[in-house]
Amino acid sequence: MKKLTSKIIKVSQTNDDLLNAMFHLMDQDYAGVTLDKMKRDLSNKQYLLLLSDEAGQLRGFTTMQIFDSYSKGHAVKIMYSGDTVISSEFRGELELMRAWWRFVCMLGKEHPGIDLYWMLISKGWRTYKFLPLFFKEFYPNRSCETPKEFREFIDRLGTFKFPKEYKKGLVTPQQPDFLRSGMSDIPVNRKNDADVIFFLEKNPDFYKGTELVCVTKLHSANLTRTGFRAAYGEKK
Repeated sequence: MKKLTSKIIKVSQTNDDLLNAMFHLMDQDYAGVTLDKMKRDLSNKQYLLLLSDEAGQLRGFTTMQIFDSYSKGHAVKIMYSGDTVISSEFRGELELMRAWWRFVCMLGKEHPGIDLYWMLISKGWRTYKFLPLFFKEFYPNRSCETPKEFREFIDRLGTFKFPKEYKKGLVTPQQPDFLRSGMSDIPVNRKNDADVIFFLEKNPDFYKGTELVCVTKLHSANLTRTGFRAAYGEKK
C-alpha cells in the first residue's frame, strides 16, 4: 500500500497554495464546495492535520476545533472534526488515525483530569463506520438506545455549533455540500452491513448533505482492538 506522512499545523499557518490544494481534494468528492465556503469553515478551526504522499503532494486532511462544554455536570473538552477528505487510492491507510490519535494524546496531557470527547458529524457511511470500527462506546449506535444524558449532550453540542441548522440529532446545512456519488456511494457488499443500515435509518438524506451528529469519549480504554492497533501500531 502507498504510504502517507502527516503533520499538524495551526490554521494560521495556511497559505493560498495549501488552501487551493485542499479545495481541489474536497471538490473531487463533494459537490457544493466553494473555496470561500471552505475558508469560512476553516476560520472556525484551530488545527489542520495534513496527509502527504512520498512526493509531498497533499492527499488528505482533516480540520479540528477544540472547545469547552460540559457533560454529566462536569467540564469537558470537545474535539470537533470539520472538513475531512482523503484521496480514494489511500483509503485504508492508517496514518490519519495514528496522527490524529497522537494529537488526542497530546491534548490529554495538556488538560489532565478533564474528559475529552469527539464530536463527529457524518454525511457518509464511511465516516460513520470509523466509530464502530475503532470505538467501543459511541452514540448513536445500533446496539442500544442513546442514553438520556448523551441525547442531551448531543443536542447541546449540535445546538452550540449549528444553532440554525441542528434538529433532533441532524444538521441540515443551509448551503450543503454532498457526496458526488450520492446513493451510489454505497457498494453492493455494504448494503447489508448493519452499521450502514443503521446510519441510513438515522440519516436518510445524507446524499443531500444532511449530517448525523455523533459523540464518543476519547480514551484508550474506549478503543476496540482494531482501534488500539491502528492508534498505537500494536495489539491491545
